Amino acid sequence: MTISVGNRVFKDADALEKLVIHAATEYEINGFVEDFDDVEITDPEYDEIHAHLKKIKPDSAAFEGTSPSTATTVGTVVVHDPPMTSIDKADERKDETRIDVYNKWLKDTARLLGKKLGPTIQVDGVDVVTPGELELAQSFKRDGVALRINYVKGQLVSAGLRPRDGVNGTDVTRHAKHIIGVPEKLPHPFTLSLNGEIECHLEDFDAINAKRDVDGEEPYKNPRGYTNGVMGRKDGKESKGAMLRVSYYSITGFDDWEKYYKTEGERARWANGSTGLNLQNHRKKGYFVRMMKHSKYGELGQMEERAKKIWYYTDGVVLKVNDLEEQFELGHHGDDNVKPPLGALAWKYKEPTAEAVITGIEWKASRVGRVVPTALFKKPFVLADTSNSRATANNYGWMEERGIGVGAVVTCKKAGKIIPNICGVVTKAIFDPPKECPTCGTGLRLHISDSGNKDLRCDNKDCGAKHVHSWIHYMSNMGGKGLGTAAMELILQTGKVKTIDQLYQLSEDDLRESNRFTAREALLALAAIFVIIPIKDNTKLRRLIDAARGSKQKIEGWKFFAALGISGAGRTAGKALTAHFNTFEEIMQADESELESIDGIGSTTAEAINLFFSDGGEEMVTRLLDQVELILPKKGPLSNTNFVMTGNFDLGKPHWERLIEDQGGNIQSGVSRKTNYVVQQHGKTDGTPSGKEKKANDLGVEIISIPDLEKLL
Repeated sequence: MTISVGNRVFKDADALEKLVIHAATEYEINGFVEDFDDVEITDPEYDEIHAHLKKIKPDSAAFEGTSPSTATTVGTVVVHDPPMTSIDKADERKDETRIDVYNKWLKDTARLLGKKLGPTIQVDGVDVVTPGELELAQSFKRDGVALRINYVKGQLVSAGLRPRDGVNGTDVTRHAKHIIGVPEKLPHPFTLSLNGEIECHLEDFDAINAKRDVDGEEPYKNPRGYTNGVMGRKDGKESKGAMLRVSYYSITGFDDWEKYYKTEGERARWANGSTGLNLQNHRKKGYFVRMMKHSKYGELGQMEERAKKIWYYTDGVVLKVNDLEEQFELGHHGDDNVKPPLGALAWKYKEPTAEAVITGIEWKASRVGRVVPTALFKKPFVLADTSNSRATANNYGWMEERGIGVGAVVTCKKAGKIIPNICGVVTKAIFDPPKECPTCGTGLRLHISDSGNKDLRCDNKDCGAKHVHSWIHYMSNMGGKGLGTAAMELILQTGKVKTIDQLYQLSEDDLRESNRFTAREALLALAAIFVIIPIKDNTKLRRLIDAARGSKQKIEGWKFFAALGISGAGRTAGKALTAHFNTFEEIMQADESELESIDGIGSTTAEAINLFFSDGGEEMVTRLLDQVELILPKKGPLSNTNFVMTGNFDLGKPHWERLIEDQGGNIQSGVSRKTNYVVQQHGKTDGTPSGKEKKANDLGVEIISIPDLEKLL
């Protein structure tokens, strides 16, 4: 017997359990969740499948929260004591409403603390309990990545993320100092732990994705996923400039806390204040979340309205017993400190919905071969204060089962305040799926997965949709700016481009005939392809583009090689190859052993290069060379001589590197047995040798000065 949960259909409870366990592990590793088909599982959807599994299989292994996590982490582990825990949620479920959960929490809390509740009131015909003698605090629920930062005698000693088991957290100490709001030293020699959420504000996240789009890189799916991805990077320097911030919500491990505060509100004020931990920026804005008094149910709706206008993502309101001693008295569910605390509840926002009539279905092939449906609406619907004329329609199986097609009346919601999607059907219509790939025309295959998805798939490995980002990478590295994902996908939809070299054959008419580009947009796209700085006058810009068609674009051979996007083979490999071979044709025809013999080219890179050129890459590059003229390294007295630069150079490293390359020399990034000279000027101020100098001495590589280099030149 199949099990339907939201948009998915599972063959049995075991299949549902498998997805829940997978989703929990994915969240721990990545901070966001994709199913086995790379389809995102939103927070509300995860909560729904999790709750359904708990109902039909309460003894599932998915709920063994006290067992060690099986997620793979980068780096060492930070053991959390006390454990970092999540809190219970009040959200819409099939068997109870948010108000049901809210009422029950208030009643249970009052009973355990021996306090009286206030009168029950009616809200829209529903009974709502009032707190009465309960003193509660509230704040926005930040939807970031949970973090604990540990201080010993005022010094930051470690930082770890919250894991699934609450105890064994991924060590992110290397990143902590680069997170805005994390002090390396407290103003007082306290030993304590700060608990909070790392987050990327919405405006910063939009800017990051806009840059990735221009650079031809895949956009991040959501702020939390981006944040968790940064925390997973091995090098702490990679988080510098990542625009991540912290918002604190509690302090643990602080023995003397009662000397300074006794309630949630007092703790926040002390932590932010100059006489406390001084967790505030130069504008005196605190990093510790401000707690407000919660006295009635209506305040939750007010908070939800305010959330629409704030600069970070919040998916609810956190309610807590204000008195910290009372929180400790309440403890945790089942007296197990890795389970949710009894003194807190997360009120989740109810996602607003809107009805609309589908006037068209757009099917688009993705980079992984899935053919994804999008519903179109001539009469837009309004959600989250924005007008929407498109909504995701999940997948083939979901549409087929519910009868979604042109003319259907559907209910839409905006998942995570970002992308509208269809969540229900009011009136059915005829479901009419495509038989061929909308990008390449290949016949489509029906694919049914363990995630409960039934999808259409394009199996053509040369389908243009699978190469959009490699095309953007190529254009960006060739100097063409402004062709992001959206523009390149529109070019793809014209049907005129199947391979990179065909970009150079595009005309203004090709782009305009598709009704996807205005005259100006078509000219700007062509200007990017031919690496022309756009000007306002369309007539003059058109002439510049026509002139560019009649000549070849000149570019260094190593830059062209890097633009091809061969896995693991970028600019460093390009420089090594063009320095070694006389022509680009020789690079394309070299076998793996010959490639691997070149310094800077390892076995994995050699294999990737060889595979690229033997699997159609040579023919494609040969066509590209009809449009591109390569500038290869000059051959001279320093040909086949490898140099490494170290120190601070009076005229700058680029000056000397250019002179070396003009004489046929090759610049390496690091010292190896194939290095001929290490050039040094103005080393470390304390007189100790640099890492490159030490390695040169170990390998017997000659270290020379600038006067020595000038003699070689």
